[in-house]
Amino acid sequence: MDYPRSVPSVGLVNGRFVDEDAVAGTPGSLISASWGNSVTEELLNVIRASGTTPVEGVNNQLLTALRGKGAFDTAPKFDASNKVATTEFVQRALGSYSGQANYDRDVALAPGDVGKLIALTAPVTVTLPEWAAVAPGGLVTVFGWGGAFTVQGRAGDNLSQISGASSGPMTFTAGTRAVFRRNLYDRGWSLDDGDAALKYSPMFSASYGASGFQRHPSGIIDQWGICTSNESGDAYVTFPVAFPNGVRSIVANHAGTGAAMVIAVWNKVTNQGCQLRVFNHLGNSSQWLIYYRVVGY
Repeated sequence: MDYPRSVPSVGLVNGRFVDEDAVAGTPGSLISASWGNSVTEELLNVIRASGTTPVEGVNNQLLTALRGKGAFDTAPKFDASNKVATTEFVQRALGSYSGQANYDRDVALAPGDVGKLIALTAPVTVTLPEWAAVAPGGLVTVFGWGGAFTVQGRAGDNLSQISGASSGPMTFTAGTRAVFRRNLYDRGWSLDDGDAALKYSPMFSASYGASGFQRHPSGIIDQWGICTSNESGDAYVTFPVAFPNGVRSIVANHAGTGAAMVIAVWNKVTNQGCQLRVFNHLGNSSQWLIYYRVVGY
């Protein structure tokens, strides 16, 4: 829509309509029928798009149409086009759940479950929607209201931890929440958020073997292990992981039926390991089983 610049003798001044000036003897602009009809149709199109029937003599229909919902369609949940965003679309995009679904038995989620809060009222296994059927970035939030729960992907779809490492089915503690994101690539889902994801975070990485470790967000690392002393009562320990900065505490105990002392040998403690020595009151020192715990950062 524009001024009727192409109409001969329309009389625009600086591209705009002007009134007749009787004193100066200049004519007013010509408003042609085609231009008047075009303007009217432009306005009527907005009114009709709102679902309203235009009525002559009613002068607030355009305002009503602009304020109404009918003239503006809410785009789908993950629309990334240049369409005008309705308040409904914005409210949904800001992170509010699009709904809630409760399940008390094993369930395979559908694309329509994306964006909802999936509340589990019993210990169940949840299968995520098929990757190809969900737009990139789609989120599925699972809350284990009624017990521990397991989340797995569809056959052929990958499932990865928050660190990016591939994973099989993941089991979570009752009362926790896990948020899974549909990956752009890698045909699968990634554990992205929620308190249930903490144990998969690099800040909380751990190894649970007889010799293992637990990292903490502060940088502290707890480590533990089992070793056996040699004929001289010495045990040479290599920590499960090296401390980046230093050791702050070593505690060790022997396994046996009597009293014995275990010490960390002076100047034999490094970020990579330590030397322990064990003996009892009789001076016996060989082949003692030792449990140790070391703390550092």
